[in-house]
Amino acid sequence: MTVDAEDLRQPGASAPSAGNRIRVAVVDDHAIVRAGTRRLLEEAPDLVVVGEADTAETTLALVEETQPDVVLLDVRLPGVSGVEVARRLIATAPATRVLMLSVYDDPDYVTAALDAGAAGYLLKSASGTLLAAAVRSVHTGAVVLDPALVGNLAQRLVVKSTGELSPRESEVLELVSEGMSNEAIASRLGISRRTVEAHLSHLYAKLDSESREVLIKDAPRRGAPQRAGMEP
Repeated sequence: MTVDAEDLRQPGASAPSAGNRIRVAVVDDHAIVRAGTRRLLEEAPDLVVVGEADTAETTLALVEETQPDVVLLDVRLPGVSGVEVARRLIATAPATRVLMLSVYDDPDYVTAALDAGAAGYLLKSASGTLLAAAVRSVHTGAVVLDPALVGNLAQRLVVKSTGELSPRESEVLELVSEGMSNEAIASRLGISRRTVEAHLSHLYAKLDSESREVLIKDAPRRGAPQRAGMEP
């Protein structure tokens, strides 16, 4: 579901007791972003920030210690991607809901996060009101999506249903044809290796290829240049 006007209703005039407030952890590797997000959340009387973290390790430790209801998690973290952190959190703290917060509106990031088990994906351009509404929604068990992402995801579904390659899949195919490893492709595109592997799986299915070698051989007919000295 997207967060719409109905979800933007404010809580009642009387603030809930501390024990009834939704407990939120904020994870981002930029201190100024964490501070701004905390300020926006704490303007809502029914939300309370119980801690902040900036890496995968500190996030896992924070969640274990504070047991928040919702974790606001940046997609990009140093060392380990936010998507992988979400996957680990969901495995180790299933009662905690994960809401991704990112500057990236690429459908690949969104689908990777949702596939990992995240309860939603919100852009950092969202207003404080929208952010609070999204936290409340995922806390009640809903899956939320920033309204600005709906059009791109709908187009992604059309592409997937027709077998046409998405722009990101075409990029991955071209880099594969250049002989780049999965790690190198991930670094070039700013995505995780797991996401690269997911794109390759889609390419194998769409191009009816059984191996990387066959994929490279068939790349020219999809517009990807074939280069000498390609790495298998």
